[in-house]
Amino acid sequence: MRGCADNYADAAKQYGRAKAAALWRLTERNLEGLRREGIDSLSVTQRVPSVLLALGEDELARLRESLTLMHEDGFAADWWDASTNAGDSTWKQLASKHPPLGALVNPHDGATNGVHVLRMLASKLSCPVHEQQEVVAIEEHGTGVRVHVTDGEIIARHVLVCTNAYVPLLLPGFAGVVDPKRGQMLAIRPGVFQLGASYYANYGSEYFRQTWDGTVVVGGCRTYHAEREVGYEDRVTPWVQRDLEKFANRVLGEFDASHDITARWSGVMGFTQHHLPIITRCWGENAAATGNDKSEKVWFCGGFTGHGMSMAYEVSRLAVAEMLDGVESSFDLPS
Repeated sequence: MRGCADNYADAAKQYGRAKAAALWRLTERNLEGLRREGIDSLSVTQRVPSVLLALGEDELARLRESLTLMHEDGFAADWWDASTNAGDSTWKQLASKHPPLGALVNPHDGATNGVHVLRMLASKLSCPVHEQQEVVAIEEHGTGVRVHVTDGEIIARHVLVCTNAYVPLLLPGFAGVVDPKRGQMLAIRPGVFQLGASYYANYGSEYFRQTWDGTVVVGGCRTYHAEREVGYEDRVTPWVQRDLEKFANRVLGEFDASHDITARWSGVMGFTQHHLPIITRCWGENAAATGNDKSEKVWFCGGFTGHGMSMAYEVSRLAVAEMLDGVESSFDLPS
């Protein structure tokens, strides 16, 4: 999906109109770059629109404002409501039962499976990928850096740490800079529902989409239990799963949870205070740095606030350019 954690109107208010536009263009380049890499050749990739549902008056106003601002800034976006006679079968079913007040549509988005994308990108590398090697420490080593891993050590000129939510476990100075928050999902077996788009609701806190094999994935409901859904424990919790089932019943229709739900799982996301990723040299208690001095050798890139697929490919390219060539990005630590 194009964009960041906030809708376009909210992003323009928080970051300024020019920076919001630049963020949206970055996410467009992110998708274009992945398509050049060949994600459309993967069976799990679909070219489907993203639909942001307005379930309340406040969100309706913000999405309408977003539509206007996006058009003014040259971005493609459509609008669905009761008067447009548009939308897929899911939208029409919603309109007949629990009608949204409207929806902002990003018509040129896509959906895929991140694991398959990662494997495809890794297969193109000329250097080896060492899996199952936990990094336990990073330290100065001459003009470079020594990285201690499970089965040995690696000497490098630079290190780019991309552990997202887990960075404070390796570099303690990131505690409070990147916070771990648990996201939960469930899967409904193929054949129960048919979707023609990826859907987001409640300011993106809930979402549902159909995978290439017909499975419908429903996620979110974390914000209703925000204080409990934090930390690194990778587990599902009954309070969130119950809310996910209720949300799925509301937006998709009735189904037999005991028979139709085929999987439940969770994942830890890395949130930042300003909801934007961070590219920075490491400092303080972090590796290869002393006192408040930032290291030129050890860098961090991450903190995508649940929008890594929309931004990480392009942001990581910017991180490498800044680390190796000194090309400044706009993703430094929040002030």
